[in-house]
Amino acid sequence: MSQTSNIDGRPDGEVTLTIDGYVATIHIARPEKLNSFTIPMIEQLESHLSVIDDSEDVRAVIVTSAGDRAFSAGADIKAFSQLSATRMWSTWIRRGHALFDKLAGLRQPSIAAIDGNAFGGGLELALACDIRVMAVDAKVGLSELGIGTLPGWGGTDRLARTVGVARAKRMIFTSLMVDASTALDWGLVTDVTERGDVVAKAQEIAAQIASRAPIALQMTKQIIDGQSGQGVRLTLEALGSAASSATDDFVEGVSAFRGKRTPQFTGSFDDPGPRRVLHES
Repeated sequence: MSQTSNIDGRPDGEVTLTIDGYVATIHIARPEKLNSFTIPMIEQLESHLSVIDDSEDVRAVIVTSAGDRAFSAGADIKAFSQLSATRMWSTWIRRGHALFDKLAGLRQPSIAAIDGNAFGGGLELALACDIRVMAVDAKVGLSELGIGTLPGWGGTDRLARTVGVARAKRMIFTSLMVDASTALDWGLVTDVTERGDVVAKAQEIAAQIASRAPIALQMTKQIIDGQSGQGVRLTLEALGSAASSATDDFVEGVSAFRGKRTPQFTGSFDDPGPRRVLHES
């Protein structure tokens, strides 16, 4: 079953969401401007990520884009260069940073289908995904220092954690554009394929992910992210809360609260049936 969430097309770009079975696909469409982001596009992506995060059906997410020139050139320079310093901070930096954190923090694994060059915020978008598939003739880089600014959507942190501090400095300090072979060697991407096969490869990986047990998969993603330094407190709290909600004490505590009585805790797990079945088999 296919479902599409689509905000009316606008001259300043569009981001659409299609859900087909267990796989959600986010499509960035502003090819005439190298799929660079405008504020309306940021708003659309925010909305779609909320839909995905609330979905009980989506198990994998693909991020792709229109045209054959670029995956994304990041933020629209013309748009943000007209803002005051205060508006630049409050509108572009804070909002974009929160948006990419939201993408990185999705329960479901995400795959960036980099079927063209990814500059600046475009690479930061890809870095916010869990897995990256890149076209063999594409290049990626964080080029912000070349225009007198710096990566503002999480690039300095995520790039350094992905390729190492020294290589991240080399890329950012010199606006180095890395080709697909180097990106693969450095661990910046996981797969390299012909340009016309990038989305198909991402779909293949998404299908493999979607075939796994979703709760165990999502917990695994959160544990890996926590161990790598991303949201350690959130990871511990989430997994601890999930475990405690499976106990008899949680059921008793809620029941006692509703009944306005003192709870009688036993320290046992709720619903031991599956474990008993495994033991008996």
